[in-house]
Amino acid sequence: MTTADVSVAAIAQEIAARRERRHLLLLCDFDGTLARFDPDPRAVCLPDGVAAALGTLASSRDCSVGVISGRRLQDVRDRVTVPGELYIAGFHGLEIHAPGESFIHPDASAAAAALHALAARVGPQLAALAGVFIEDKDLSIALHYREASPANRLLAEARLLDAARAEIEAGRLRVLPGSYVVELMPSTTWHKGSALEWIRTRVEVLHGPVFTVYLGDDVTDEDGFRAVGPDGIAIGASDRVREAEFRIDGPAAVEQLLQVLAATL
Repeated sequence: MTTADVSVAAIAQEIAARRERRHLLLLCDFDGTLARFDPDPRAVCLPDGVAAALGTLASSRDCSVGVISGRRLQDVRDRVTVPGELYIAGFHGLEIHAPGESFIHPDASAAAAALHALAARVGPQLAALAGVFIEDKDLSIALHYREASPANRLLAEARLLDAARAEIEAGRLRVLPGSYVVELMPSTTWHKGSALEWIRTRVEVLHGPVFTVYLGDDVTDEDGFRAVGPDGIAIGASDRVREAEFRIDGPAAVEQLLQVLAATL
């Protein structure tokens, strides 16, 4: 797919033209899409303007809003506190919260013990590498190296993958690369695109035919872009993505688009 760089106004017009009278399902990644990256993931917060626009959209009878993130589900719920109908997927979709319903993939909890043991084993090996740290997310572990030197990034990734080699080769864990992060996940075919389809099915039951818009900034969002299908629009928020139909420039442009949609829906 060829991704086109277009203005926020042009994308908003495209959404309005294609959506017709269908219910709008707006799904977004969190880090790098709704909020700017920070070397410390705990310091990332949802900008006030984004929160206000999401709250307006989620409270509209014509729109449902969701966030599909690599963070823990509860972590995302704590950071996205807006009124209205809200769907939250964590761990790239392995956990999902919907109004009146929750989901956890059966393979997720099965790998937790191996992931905890791996994080405990490899953490001390990486402690001496500046700019590198391991995040144990319970159902995944993430190696962060945004502030590390190129040499330390390569060394840290090599040490992590070497420590996890047996679990990876046995098919129990898989490697998920991202922006300055490498994540080890339970080995399953479930991904952000699967979460999108799970959420869309439930929104269709409540609201009838939907038009899906998905915004994401990283390679982990490509599955979500592909799952959008012909009845929707995939929008990339960085130049790292290839499968999106349109591309805008980062969280600031995403905020502008959300505000336009909130004002015109």
